[in-house]
Amino acid sequence: MKTTYSIIGGMAGSSMDGLDLSHVIFKKENAEWNYQLGKCETIPYDKGIYDALKKAETLSQSEKETLDVQFGAWIGERINEFSSDFESIDLVGVHGHTVIHQPVNKISWQLGRGDVIAKTINLPTVTEFRIEDILHGGQGAPLVPFGDFTLFREYDACLNLGGIANISVRNNQTAWDICPCNQVLNFFAKRFGHPYDHNGEFASQGALDRNFYSSISQIDYFKQPPPKSLPNNFISTDILGTTDPKDGLYTYCKIVSEHVANSVSKEPPGRMLITGGGALNSFLIKTIKNELNGWEIKVPEPKVINFKESLIFAFLALKRVRNEINVLATVTGASKDTSSGVIHLP
Repeated sequence: MKTTYSIIGGMAGSSMDGLDLSHVIFKKENAEWNYQLGKCETIPYDKGIYDALKKAETLSQSEKETLDVQFGAWIGERINEFSSDFESIDLVGVHGHTVIHQPVNKISWQLGRGDVIAKTINLPTVTEFRIEDILHGGQGAPLVPFGDFTLFREYDACLNLGGIANISVRNNQTAWDICPCNQVLNFFAKRFGHPYDHNGEFASQGALDRNFYSSISQIDYFKQPPPKSLPNNFISTDILGTTDPKDGLYTYCKIVSEHVANSVSKEPPGRMLITGGGALNSFLIKTIKNELNGWEIKVPEPKVINFKESLIFAFLALKRVRNEINVLATVTGASKDTSSGVIHLP
């Protein structure tokens, strides 16, 4: 098998800020994989795509299937534009937009048809990374931890503050979705006419809303042990609309921070890597640091902050085409480790 791969990874995250694309060179040296992260770009959704994805959950089955094809074609076109700088690409790995995630019903559907992408870009394409694990009794999520444990070996925990906050803990190779993160913070920021709360400026002007704090704390999910995973739009706007937006931002930053601290409360303090859009929110990071005792926090360069997930989906695609494990049962609760993802040939 090859020991060097040139791969494009794509991620349509739950924050809905666009399609993240990364070009990554992977090399296997001394039985370990290393990466070189090259060109990266977030391509914003045009209004038509954004509006369609926003209401995707409410569409009929046939409308979802139509959007699945349309979004696949859109992703393929964006990858073609992105990849024009490179002489050769071995394959592409794409995580589409999650419209349904119901592991108990053996369903997880990411919009962005893989066969359409593959034909549009004329390259082997891996999508649908969750379903194989779900069929073996797993949550099909989170998927990033395999990349955390393999590519970011120097950290004891990797925290991703994306639309949903999730964590990977190296000690026992477990991981789970902690709580919604930027999905909620962005909801409040948009009430000020901003797509997000830059540096947590609005949050820093707020105060604790005890009623809002209590209503969130009572949600059953937060009392469940891992493995566990969250669907998009988990917290209803009915709950979010009960508080002043500045107080909502302040309070929810505290909620996220407490749940992060609880997630590692039984672990010996070590090194924690924080990535995802929330890593750029200085107020949120300060609040998390205040809750964590003894942990060394590392916020890396912006490219890794913003594109670690698309980087890892490139790696998961690599492992899939080699028919090697890329999803861990200790993370998802499945009956066994799997090599997950559907390979689409052009």
